[in-house]
Amino acid sequence: MSGHLVFAQQDSVRVTEENVSSNIKLAYNSSIVYPGLKAGIELPFRKRIINKTKKLGKERHLFKERLFSTNLGWYHHSTFHNNLYITAGFTMRRNNQKGLFTEFSPELGYSRTFLGGTTYQVNENGNVSIKKMAGYNYALVSLGVGLGYDFSVSKSKPIAIYSKINMLTMFPYNSTIYIRPTVELGIIYKPKNFLKFNSKTKHIHKDKSQL
Repeated sequence: MSGHLVFAQQDSVRVTEENVSSNIKLAYNSSIVYPGLKAGIELPFRKRIINKTKKLGKERHLFKERLFSTNLGWYHHSTFHNNLYITAGFTMRRNNQKGLFTEFSPELGYSRTFLGGTTYQVNENGNVSIKKMAGYNYALVSLGVGLGYDFSVSKSKPIAIYSKINMLTMFPYNSTIYIRPTVELGIIYKPKNFLKFNSKTKHIHKDKSQL
């Protein structure tokens, strides 16, 4: 047809499996203005590599990862409590070809708080004593969103840096729900041989070329 451009969309999909190394995370973990630390392990189990060939042969690459994660966190709220918690869940991470990534991570876990200061208890006879390691146990739900840069994508270095906001929900808390936001500033290290895990990678090539 004279005077018209015709385009064809051609997709190809290939799936591979391999044992890949797990990632190690370490972060400064702050509850608003209260300091803390957080450490964790990420086990990658699924990845999508999307290569797009656009008009005039321009290419674009996109990486989507799914990772199991387990984390141990702590923060110190002065005059209130220390909170030690462990979570497990999964992370959905999206990388562009320059290494910039965003992520979302729902997690479930357990929280143990330790009250600040001295706590006293009174028994049935009216005797007063000091209660050591006083605190409370909670179920915990965490939702987090993050932004970072992965140096392994563009510079072949096994590290990434990130910032992340998490919303911790602990219950039951005095018959209600306790919500606490936290902020992470951390690093992800990607060793070659650490807790290797079977992972599936789907390679998708989308070719939109001019005929």
